[in-house]
Amino acid sequence: MNVFIARQPVFDRNLNVVAYELLYRAGQVNSAEGMVDPNQASKEVLVNAFSEIGLEKITNGLPALVNITQDILTSGSLPKGLQKLLIPEVLEDVLVNEDVIQEVKNLINLGYNVALDDFVFSDEWLPLVRQARYIKIDVLALGTLGVKEQLAKLRMTGTVNGKLLAEKVETHEEFELYRTLGFDYFQGYFLCKPHIMSGESVPASGLVITTLLAELSKDDYDIEEVERIICQDPRLSYKLLRVVNSASFGLSRTIKTISDAIVILGSQELRRWSSMLALSSVDNKPNELLVTAIVRAKMCELLAEKLERKFSGGYFTAGLLSLLDALLDKPLAEIVERMPLSAEIELALLTGGGDVGQVLSWVISYEAGKFEESNIPGLEAEDLWDIYMRSLEWANIATHSMLEK
Repeated sequence: MNVFIARQPVFDRNLNVVAYELLYRAGQVNSAEGMVDPNQASKEVLVNAFSEIGLEKITNGLPALVNITQDILTSGSLPKGLQKLLIPEVLEDVLVNEDVIQEVKNLINLGYNVALDDFVFSDEWLPLVRQARYIKIDVLALGTLGVKEQLAKLRMTGTVNGKLLAEKVETHEEFELYRTLGFDYFQGYFLCKPHIMSGESVPASGLVITTLLAELSKDDYDIEEVERIICQDPRLSYKLLRVVNSASFGLSRTIKTISDAIVILGSQELRRWSSMLALSSVDNKPNELLVTAIVRAKMCELLAEKLERKFSGGYFTAGLLSLLDALLDKPLAEIVERMPLSAEIELALLTGGGDVGQVLSWVISYEAGKFEESNIPGLEAEDLWDIYMRSLEWANIATHSMLEK
């Protein structure tokens, strides 16, 4: 039986990832029609995440938010030993009665942090408001005025102990607005969209990155020029040497110079690691953005290999560069203009066209849990799931190698 789960990160006010929400998906094709009843959906997410897949592969040890229905609550069937791994989300359609209130108290007494999902204020919810650790508000559905009304009602009660979580935050401007309004945590697609500020130039680290990526994109790049660019950024030099000397490369001698590292890696691995390390050096950006870029890049590469496309390394590059706008806070077209990319990669990044663009579009849809938009002829659902999980594992190892102090 095929297994599907979508994950969405939860960020704090400093854009650190503190948890992931796990979302039920019925399948690759037309998930809405395949939806089972809510009780079964929640149970499948729990079973798939904690036994079939392994939660550590999905959330890297962070807690997982999972929707919990009234039947699951009142029947007491929620697992009782997952306090550090699971945050139950009480759904908005739950009828708040004595059984629900008591079971929430029982979960809290066991050490669970409970969240209220898609919260809209009413008096009957007050007993749960007093106990919940997180109160999630759908800011897209309510709009700014509606959100302000909800906050005013909550504060008038004087009983709010939980942290406020804004979900479906779509833009960076909305993130800034709701952070100003007092929200503590955030979910949505805002992270992968650039925050454009008029007159803002690319920071020094960004100039090194675009210069390096431009040189590495050439078929006949100059090794000495690559070494010169890398050496402009001490952090980048340090990280490259650290990665090359890590256990994963298994070298018998210590590599002490950038020039030796370049020769040892070879062209394909040099492109891959230098590009990732360059992006990891971007200032004032959350690690999750880099993780997303690396997962996307690796998934593009593995999918291209599975489809027997030539030059799968180019697909990796396209996936990695597809988030440059968010990393450098500049429009992608403006960044690409400075980089002598191949026509195929440029077409993929700017229009989603061509073979590379098609694979990139499939991967972006899949990572967002839009499985019906990533139905790939000739591939089974389990093939895509395997590629996605392998990409998550590879990205986890890669980012730990790069980001450890």
